[in-house]
Amino acid sequence: MPIYEDMPSPISRLYDQVRHDDKKLKIQVSSGQYPVLGLASRNQAFVVPVELGDRHFHVEYQVSNACDEAQPGCQSCERRGISCPGYTRNRKFYYFSASSQNEPSATSSQTRSSNTALVTAQAVAQHTIPPTSMDNALMPGLVSKALDRQCRRAFCDFVDAVFPNIYYSYSTRVELNWFEIAHKDQSAGNALQWAIRSLGTLQLARVNGNQGQILASQEMYGHALCQLVKAIENPATVGNNETLGAAVLLGVYESINATEQNSWLLHSSGISHLLRLRGAKRHVSGYGRTLILSFRGLLVYEAFARGEACFLENEEWRSALPLTIEDEERRGTNCALGQLMDYAFNEIAQCPGFLARTKALVASSSTTDVERNNLMDAINTSQELLGEVEIKIMAGVKADHEGNKKESEAFFGLIPASAKAASVNYTLEGVQSAIALLRQLSVLLVSDRSRQKTITPWLILGPCKNNQKIIKDSCELAQLSQEGSQLHPIGPRQQGNPKIWHDRIAMTMGMPDSS
Repeated sequence: MPIYEDMPSPISRLYDQVRHDDKKLKIQVSSGQYPVLGLASRNQAFVVPVELGDRHFHVEYQVSNACDEAQPGCQSCERRGISCPGYTRNRKFYYFSASSQNEPSATSSQTRSSNTALVTAQAVAQHTIPPTSMDNALMPGLVSKALDRQCRRAFCDFVDAVFPNIYYSYSTRVELNWFEIAHKDQSAGNALQWAIRSLGTLQLARVNGNQGQILASQEMYGHALCQLVKAIENPATVGNNETLGAAVLLGVYESINATEQNSWLLHSSGISHLLRLRGAKRHVSGYGRTLILSFRGLLVYEAFARGEACFLENEEWRSALPLTIEDEERRGTNCALGQLMDYAFNEIAQCPGFLARTKALVASSSTTDVERNNLMDAINTSQELLGEVEIKIMAGVKADHEGNKKESEAFFGLIPASAKAASVNYTLEGVQSAIALLRQLSVLLVSDRSRQKTITPWLILGPCKNNQKIIKDSCELAQLSQEGSQLHPIGPRQQGNPKIWHDRIAMTMGMPDSS
């Protein structure tokens, strides 16, 4: 029997059945007589003549290859030198849930070894799949990536909606802007990623008017805070760019959607500590340069609100400007307006300190002429530098209006056309406001020699206390100062125009509106 061992299993079973009946079964067949057996493919029929005692009959059988279910090209078909016709597997229905792994299964041993539960079609039809939410409960990897991508796009929309002018005034001059930061791959669960998600979700909520999305953004804000605390407590990550970036974004979040009174001041104070810990040189270029440009106006504004000097007036930070200009010139991204804005900021950063020291000298009965004269000299020097910046800005604007293309390109550089007017107007507003403050302080110090009390809106500003009046719009600053109210702005909440408030504070480099 040359092909007995290769016979399909049903024929073997038939032989066994007859043998067990103690009857002699003689199959007179060979591969030469019936080549179809050697080349049998699935669903091919053949007839086998059988002798059983004195009876002769034929058995017709449907032959199926012993296909090893390795379509295409199973080993059984390859041994026979034929092309594998494949096989048809009965359709199986699976239902998988988190709880199905723990439930007992009545399936076969092969299915039982897998992590899924096999159920019949009838069971599936009777079973109702429970509803799922868009969180990490179902397909956490897929949901997280989809949500993360959507929030990153919404974060870019947030920048366009809240900080368009300040962002586009420096986005082309820095090595890494916020749009690029938002689309960088971040490690799952870190503070910066959650901060971007919270602001992106907040932007979606503001656009859609969806209170549920606001609550979701606050929950993400809470996750970001927890991650930020861990990063700050870890000496290896406390000075990272991502840690400072998360703190900056959370400070912006609080100034937009305050979770409690004066909370943005707490973030601003923490950001100040992180900046001083990192040092000025880490913010000359690259990621650090973007971070300090994004928040330096609010740092000056915070100093005014607290009635104290801003740390950015220190020589360490002032002396970093030439290095920044050198870096921009090396990369070919420098422009006259950008440099003038940086020079103006160096002087404006001294204004909170000038105001605090002037108030202290006027209030003291033991002030010496030397102390007074030294302060007056510093104020006058800063005022003169700001005056020069104002003149150069006006000259650049004049050249642009006259159509002098070469001078206009040198003045604006890579700043987009959409941000040119705002960059000029807000910078001039900050410069002129600072000059007005310094003039009043200078006049007051001169008159203080004879102890003549000159009342100005700037000197009515009281020290920072816990029970300060909340400022809901930037236009209230001048009114409150004239009324003698204590100035302690936390920024707009639901009232006012947050786009105007934040962009103006950032572009004027932290100078409150004293008009």
